[in-house]
Amino acid sequence: IFSFFTIAFAAGLVYGWPALRRNLVKNEDSTLTESQLGIIFTVGSWSTQGGRFFFGIARDRYFGTRITTCICLTATAAGCIGIAFCDKNNMAALAVSLFLVGLGSGAQLCLQPVAGLFPTNSQGSIVASFSGSFQVAGLIFVILTAITTDRRKSFGPFALCLGLLVLLAYKLLPRNHFHFTEVKANEVEDDDMSNQVSDDVDGANIQTVGNEKDLENQTFSNDPDKNGDTNATTRGTSIGNGGETPEADCSVSTNSLQQDDNGILVWDQIKNVEYILLVLWFSAQLIPLQYYVATIGFQLERKGDDDGTYTRLFSVLYASAAAFGPILGKIADTLGLGLAQATATILSSFSLLFLTFESISLGAQVVGMASYGLGRMMVFAMFFTNVGKRFGYGNYGTLAGLGLILSAIASLLQYPLIALAAGGSEDPVNLYSALWMVGLGLPYNYWLWRREKKYSTSTARKPSVVQT
Repeated sequence: IFSFFTIAFAAGLVYGWPALRRNLVKNEDSTLTESQLGIIFTVGSWSTQGGRFFFGIARDRYFGTRITTCICLTATAAGCIGIAFCDKNNMAALAVSLFLVGLGSGAQLCLQPVAGLFPTNSQGSIVASFSGSFQVAGLIFVILTAITTDRRKSFGPFALCLGLLVLLAYKLLPRNHFHFTEVKANEVEDDDMSNQVSDDVDGANIQTVGNEKDLENQTFSNDPDKNGDTNATTRGTSIGNGGETPEADCSVSTNSLQQDDNGILVWDQIKNVEYILLVLWFSAQLIPLQYYVATIGFQLERKGDDDGTYTRLFSVLYASAAAFGPILGKIADTLGLGLAQATATILSSFSLLFLTFESISLGAQVVGMASYGLGRMMVFAMFFTNVGKRFGYGNYGTLAGLGLILSAIASLLQYPLIALAAGGSEDPVNLYSALWMVGLGLPYNYWLWRREKKYSTSTARKPSVVQT
């Protein structure tokens, strides 16, 4: 619950940009051009993507969950203070402030591995709900600018609220990582000790009281009698150097600090063809998705949204997609990641295609905006779910963070698209962006679906073991 609300209040604030942009242009009469405003958003969106790489490594290798999350939240609070007090025409100050706000996204990467504590067949729904809460954060700027157009009176107090969230994070989060540790019932004298989080040198342990049957498929144990010598039993899929296992329990050795909880070197996972194609798919989808957020405000204004009603409605629909997160995540849990990622690709491309045609009325654009909210949430949710379910959570921060920074580098291509749209060429940019997403996305989605189906069938015939 804490993870969900923290992500909702801090991780995705940058994507409330349309409301902040309109406040600057319409309410404060800023003289910044659309191209300059596009640069500000590009800087903030880049830090949202790229910053998670560094925070992922920090969480995995150096500082652990608690400290890294606190750093992310502190940066976001500092950015909100900057937005509150910087001049409406100071592009550099606004860009730096939005950059700091974007660093709050690292909190999502730190907190999402809590999904690994749940059964594999529910992890997709949990991660999707986190991606939904990330989009809820896009509503914060709408609320703040609706309360008052004076940024000092809205963003300033909100920064104080984020400061309180830092204190809560330090108090509630585990020092290192989330793990299950089996605790025998006769070793615990107080029932209140069940399901508590505790710190140790190896990480935070979720201690569950009960008999062995109750703990089946829910324990991470280093007991040689249970696992055989130096083996550790973990739940879910973990992919090594060219080898895969389907959604089944696996036993692998753990003997290196550079290995994940399944004993697999992170570099072997990075070189895996499935990870490489996942990152390429994610990057290809992200470029048009970022362009859409940056330009939706002035595109709607050009279609007749003079009072900003539909710009505000976009933010509401964007945030409302969170309600469908668990349902859409269930697609990955029941039908597989290939079909789920294909659904994300189609929904995202449809939103741009819908925006292309002048014959579609302003009121009907609600359909395209709703499609965007759902599609974007699924793109991110399926990327994170794929990393967790197919590669495990031991190197989760590094793998997800690397994918995010590579996609962030690719997403810099959004600015030429923004500049073209600002110059009046939004319709062809929208159309070709939609075709780009489908043309590069669906073939990979089909390949992944066939791959999952193939290994699911092989698992039904015999147990699988991770290959390294």
